[in-house]
Amino acid sequence: MSEDLDRYELRARQLRILAGLHRKRAAELDLAAEAALATRSMRRFAELLTEAELRDLAEHPDLAELNVQLDGFYGAGPVRPDEEPT
Repeated sequence: MSEDLDRYELRARQLRILAGLHRKRAAELDLAAEAALATRSMRRFAELLTEAELRDLAEHPDLAELNVQLDGFYGAGPVRPDEEPT
């Protein structure tokens, strides 16, 4: 069989295993932290994009009128042929 380990070697192995578990958990927490920062960045991007679109519509009111006309012409979405009004 294998050699018997003395208590110091056994304790060293246990500590190395524990250190590995802590490294894994630390990596998971780092990933969660990066995801939180990415979420903040994407939320800010969406806010800025919305502000820019609103600013464009305010500067060019004809675009807003065109959108209303297109919505009126094309409707809210695709209509199946069997659902068309008569």
